[in-house]
Amino acid sequence: MAKKINQFDLDEVYRQLRTNIEFSRMDENIQVINTVSTNPNEGKSTIASNLARICADKYRNVLLIDCDLRNSKLHRIFKTSNATGLSNLLSHFDEHTSILQSEELKVVQTKTGRQMYFLSSGSRVPNPLELLSSNRFARFLQVARQEFDFIVIDCPPITTCSDVIPVANASDGTLFVVSAKDTDKRRAREAVKDLQRNGAKLIGVCLTKVEDFEQKHYNYYGYGSENKKKRRAK
Repeated sequence: MAKKINQFDLDEVYRQLRTNIEFSRMDENIQVINTVSTNPNEGKSTIASNLARICADKYRNVLLIDCDLRNSKLHRIFKTSNATGLSNLLSHFDEHTSILQSEELKVVQTKTGRQMYFLSSGSRVPNPLELLSSNRFARFLQVARQEFDFIVIDCPPITTCSDVIPVANASDGTLFVVSAKDTDKRRAREAVKDLQRNGAKLIGVCLTKVEDFEQKHYNYYGYGSENKKKRRAK
């Protein structure tokens, strides 16, 4: 029973996160969200996958994309193959063909019996930044907006590469993930400034690995607006 209660509490936290995102910009439609952190292992992939799962309970077609083309993890969370994925789809992408018909797209069953779509990172490429900055990727996202109700994109940590910048610029909002246990505050502030300098639309912060949360689950009470985040960073 305790395990079920803990899972319910965790799901409720993600529902609150989903609601906060939906109301973060009252006059703008939030359809594409990307997650990013300062360093690896700060919880962004866990947030991206669970946020997509909770969104699938509300929206009909939800797409989760692994845009970490250098060190992908999401396929391990879903215990599926990464032999083909985003990089492979982009190599033959035709904007006149439905993404829903792509063989690289996987269907994932959620805990509540709903389904969501998952696109892993795919085969390694020598130039991830060039691929994500390409017009082909931009057109792919345009088509995805027409076919999916909500899209969650998991990006690599900003301190390891600049791949997140073109993805953030193509998204409606960026969710910055901070680990209470691992993240260095100074580096996090610099990462936020770097995102803002490059045009990312930062809509909030997720605080993970908070020690006093039951079973050491992830906690997101740190979610806040950009202005609140600036005040905390001073």
